[in-house]
Amino acid sequence: MVLWWYASTCRHLGIGGTSPKPAVVQAQQQAMRRYRQLEGFYKRGEFYGLNEEIHLHVLPKKYAFVVNLFNLSDQTRTLNGTCSLARLGLDPRKHYRTASDGATVKNGQFNISRSMPPWSAQVEEFRAAGN
Repeated sequence: MVLWWYASTCRHLGIGGTSPKPAVVQAQQQAMRRYRQLEGFYKRGEFYGLNEEIHLHVLPKKYAFVVNLFNLSDQTRTLNGTCSLARLGLDPRKHYRTASDGATVKNGQFNISRSMPPWSAQVEEFRAAGN
C-alpha cells in the first residue's frame, strides 16, 4: 500500500532496502513493474484527489487516467467516489474502459464503488476506446 501511496502523492519514487523474505521481494518487484507501466500518469499526469482515499492521475491528451484507491482503515470498507470527466479535462463523449468491476464511466461521469480489505491499495487504469 505504501508504494502506491507514494506513487500517487510524490513525483519521484525512491525505494531502499531489500527484505529477507522472497515473497516480499517478489511482491515489491511486481509492484514496481506495474508502476513502470503507469509512471507517465504519476510523473506527467494531472492529480485530482476526490478525497484522501481516492486519487486520479489524468493524461487528457491520451484520453486516459489511473485511479488509486486506499483503504486507510483496519476494517473492510467500501470506497465510493464520483467525478465528471469534463472536470478532469477528458472528453465526456468518449467510451472509457477498464479491466475490473466496480468502476464505470457512463454519461460523462466516473463512478467507483469498491469493497477493499483493511490497509489495502488498488490501482485501476482507464483508457478511451480506440486510443
